[in-house]
Amino acid sequence: MSGDPQGNDSTDDYSKMNPADRANTGMYSASGLFGQPETRTPVFDNDGFQTGYTSNALPGFATALGTMLNGGVAPQVYTGDNRYDPFGGGGGNDGGGQNNAAAMRRAELAAARKRRADALGGKQNSLTEAFGVFNDDFYGDLGSSYSDFQNPLLTQGYDASLRGIYDGFKAKGLLTQSEVDAAIADLDTSRAAEMERIGQGASEYTQAKRDEVAKRQSALGDQLASMVGGATTAAEVDAQTAAINSFDFSKDIDKLKTPGAKGGLNFFQNYNQVAAQADPSVNVVAESVSGAPQTGSITPVKNTGISSPFGSNSIRVV
Repeated sequence: MSGDPQGNDSTDDYSKMNPADRANTGMYSASGLFGQPETRTPVFDNDGFQTGYTSNALPGFATALGTMLNGGVAPQVYTGDNRYDPFGGGGGNDGGGQNNAAAMRRAELAAARKRRADALGGKQNSLTEAFGVFNDDFYGDLGSSYSDFQNPLLTQGYDASLRGIYDGFKAKGLLTQSEVDAAIADLDTSRAAEMERIGQGASEYTQAKRDEVAKRQSALGDQLASMVGGATTAAEVDAQTAAINSFDFSKDIDKLKTPGAKGGLNFFQNYNQVAAQADPSVNVVAESVSGAPQTGSITPVKNTGISSPFGSNSIRVV
């Protein structure tokens, strides 16, 4: 054939028509592959643009046999975009319009599935990028915050236990430096162990968040995957594409960023812990029982006791 596969031959007046006008035109003539005149019937898409044409098969034994079996009518062949082949890849012209419509539906379905695949891939990438915030810096700071919360409680427990040691010696009424040094050394050893407890707790606290994040990311991935599949029409596929595009997981990310409760540890449980006493009140301005300020000079103390009978004065002792 001469010209391009869509029948837009440069040698005939038909090629000079506007494609939209061709939709209203029936068969037209053009030069075939060997220059012979050929009658063609245009095939159009939904927008009225020509996608190809049908014409008589080239002469030959198969064509002659097909003509004989087809009641003397030469079999038709399609030339052009295969998506719009009215014969669905086969010969003959029975039901050509139906086959053309089916080819168009297949093309629309394929295009819809391509859009859905692009939307799914884009959303999966967005999900991965959103969870990228949960990196080593995030978990490192999470562990530090746990230790920062526990350390003041450790100091309070240590001080209370130290007061308990002194209080115990006070109750016994005995206090030697060696005994005090030994008791404080044991307390310091316990403090080192308690510090290890804090480190272990920070690791477990961080791992719990890691597990929570991984579980939620997997669940969101499964939820996204469940939006795809089972669609047999372009409209159904497009509906799934719309659901994918509207899938929002920002609230899940914000919730996962919120640290969980830490819970204060109980330190030095084997020690007697004594709370710090409040400072005693101070009488800044001296006052009398009646409340009058005492600003005068101190009254000398008079001797009102019983004089000794051995003194110079003879006083009877009662």
